[in-house]
Amino acid sequence: MIEALEWQWIAARASGFTAYGLVTLATVFGLLLSQRWQSRRVWPRLINDQMHQHVVLLAGVFTAIHGIAVWVDPFTKFTWLEVVLPGISHYRPLWMALGIVAAYLGMAVVITGWLRPKIGYAWWRRLHYLTFIVWLLATLHGLGDGSDSRTAWAIGIYGISSAAVVGLTLARLLRPAGSRARSMPGWAGLTSVIALGGLVFALLGPLRPGWNAIANGGKGSGSRLATAVLATNVQAAYSAPFQGSVTQQGPDAQGVVTLSFDLLVQGGPYGVMTLTLQGTALPSGGVALTGSSLALGTPAEPGLYEGGLAQLNGGRFSATLRGNGLSPITVVGNLSVDSSNNVQGIVQVQPGVTQEGTGSGPDGGGF
Repeated sequence: MIEALEWQWIAARASGFTAYGLVTLATVFGLLLSQRWQSRRVWPRLINDQMHQHVVLLAGVFTAIHGIAVWVDPFTKFTWLEVVLPGISHYRPLWMALGIVAAYLGMAVVITGWLRPKIGYAWWRRLHYLTFIVWLLATLHGLGDGSDSRTAWAIGIYGISSAAVVGLTLARLLRPAGSRARSMPGWAGLTSVIALGGLVFALLGPLRPGWNAIANGGKGSGSRLATAVLATNVQAAYSAPFQGSVTQQGPDAQGVVTLSFDLLVQGGPYGVMTLTLQGTALPSGGVALTGSSLALGTPAEPGLYEGGLAQLNGGRFSATLRGNGLSPITVVGNLSVDSSNNVQGIVQVQPGVTQEGTGSGPDGGGF
């Protein structure tokens, strides 16, 4: 069952990725139309100008839903001005601004479609190139601002979208359709440089740990969120179920295996928990632990509390976590993993440091 404080976050994420997928689809359709890549047998009139305009309009609808869901999200507590004016957000201001600008440019594309009979085809076509900028800004916004950017499925969405748009753009520039069309290798080279720069940015930025501090200029998630967290600091012990999934990387050349648990806590003030285990594989199928980290926070700031495990025994773990300006807490949990790598369990959180949670990390533990 979705908790009251979770549905807004889920709606914001789902509508955001849906809008991004539709923007990508609109861009791809536009490129296919410009190249006249149609087959009478496969899609005689499936991809046409009207279909393209409908997808653009639908992308605008989901962008509006995304903005409303972000505004009502209780975790980040945006004001309506922060949602409509770029550059004033307390949370990742630059990356929020890119999304807002992309939304406004997307609105302009929709409006030009309606005004096409009045402004003429030539001007409509020139203004329609804004779709490329909308897609680029939306990609940067999603990577830089999204809480799911490091998940495998999100990386797959951004990767497939980028490959499709960049590939079709290069085809359009190097081998344009039409007897009067001419190739533009210079623009193709610039497109390749931008694509390579975007890949380097993603690998060295949003896809690496610690991006949140960089995105917020070292100020966490922003002063408003920090105040809200202090007001809801852990005052009494509580327990809550959690569920999620685990992914494995490795073993690498040194035989090190990394297990990453992405967990959603269904209760309490902090709804996101991330557990990372590193170690060497055991013949029994487990992992002899050499390093660990545990983080507890909100969807907007998953690393509010962080620390290493003090104990790991099978599926039972404990840790003392600390946050900037927050009192330490002790976290004790039990988890189990099924054959599909789905995770579920119970976590207990209490203020202060208990005897069980005084260590900085497990010594010789296993999982």
